[in-house]
Amino acid sequence: MSMDAAPSRSSAPSWAAVSAWGAGLLEIALGAGMMTEAGGAARGAGAVLIIIGAGAIGWGAAMLARGRVIAPRASMAGALAGLIAAVVALGIDPVRTSVAAVGAASALLVAVALACGWVVRRQRRGTVRTAQPRLSALLVAAVIVAAVVTPALGATEAGRLAPDHSGHGLVVPGHQH
Repeated sequence: MSMDAAPSRSSAPSWAAVSAWGAGLLEIALGAGMMTEAGGAARGAGAVLIIIGAGAIGWGAAMLARGRVIAPRASMAGALAGLIAAVVALGIDPVRTSVAAVGAASALLVAVALACGWVVRRQRRGTVRTAQPRLSALLVAAVIVAAVVTPALGATEAGRLAPDHSGHGLVVPGHQH
């Protein structure tokens, strides 16, 4: 099969894209927590995490739109940069940086890197094709990633500082119309 073969249906882009979204959300939350710090190193690490996280979300969206892993070698480097940035954030402020969030983001970034490595290997063989994602695979990936990301987001500094859901209702007690 060549790279110009007709599109087929596959789950590979779905898993990599959704994993990138989950990792991106966690990196943004970790970065936001670092931005609350007074120190320059913490703010710098926070800015890097936010940029990498936003890039991961954009990359995942572009990948789903094209039906293939985009720039797999550069994406492996991006996943490695995300891993390093998360570990650096943990080293800078281990008290406020969630180990659970860093661990979840790391697992998702490893999944992204493995998907990219798989594509690079297939490119060498000449067997990479574009593929429309299977809806079922996309839904399963989203549910699994959400189950990993949601508690990890709550464990971040941004998640801990968020107001309680019962604290901001539509009706304010004692408010007259």
